[in-house]
Amino acid sequence: MNNLIEQGHRPTRLRLGPMLGSKRLRTASVAIAGVELMHRIRKGQFKLRRLCIKVSRAPEIWNAALAA
Repeated sequence: MNNLIEQGHRPTRLRLGPMLGSKRLRTASVAIAGVELMHRIRKGQFKLRRLCIKVSRAPEIWNAALAA
């Protein structure tokens, strides 16, 4: 079980490791949420239809996805 968890967050650790701007909890949590959301979208685990949005522009989709 622990191995699966370690393997699951390895890409997140590698992506966030070199970042210097995560001194505040809010900054770190937003960055981690964004990276995790991108992983979920890439793996097909996040359904955009579930958001019930009518726009198709990237900023609106991104804001709605982060708010979900």
